[in-house]
Amino acid sequence: MGPVLAMRWRALLLLTGLAACASGAAVDPRSVLTRETLDASPTPILLAELPELETAATLAPVAARDGVVHWQTADGVRISLRDGVAVATRGTGFDLMSADVEGSRRAALGAGAAGYYPRFHTYLDGEDQIAFVTLQCRVTGRTAETLDLIGLGVATIRTDERCHLPDRSFDNAYWRRADGTVVKARQWIGDGAGYLLTERLTR
Repeated sequence: MGPVLAMRWRALLLLTGLAACASGAAVDPRSVLTRETLDASPTPILLAELPELETAATLAPVAARDGVVHWQTADGVRISLRDGVAVATRGTGFDLMSADVEGSRRAALGAGAAGYYPRFHTYLDGEDQIAFVTLQCRVTGRTAETLDLIGLGVATIRTDERCHLPDRSFDNAYWRRADGTVVKARQWIGDGAGYLLTERLTR
């Protein structure tokens, strides 16, 4: 990648970073992203949105270990995914400290047994004490769906998942392309942050 393209790409990541909305005027990454720019990227690019917090950003991978890919914005906000399923966040203000999502991961990849499986989330409460949340989840449907990822058509299998707490439930969804990669997901990560939406924008 040439110096001009590198500079342009760093500027794009900064423009769409989560901290860009500190002034209260959030930047919609889709308003500045193009398929031409994405195809020229030397690294995979993830678009992440937290609708409850009215924020969105592009992220690039900064590390990978034990099957978990750590994606980060230009200003240091991080989302960690295992096969497209969120296992941690940092810097959102309402972080998911860690998660055991093996059942959801297998479901997203089209595997796993029928029936319920657990999903465990760990948070810090208002006194910085560890709080555990256990959800019971099950697959509620699978359908074929073609996505438009900013000008890129992708054929996928969508897996719908419902996860239950004692007093409420949440509906997650994962879109998997033919090679097994989860290219899009919508998943509940906690009371403060609400739903996390992710789209893998590069080929």
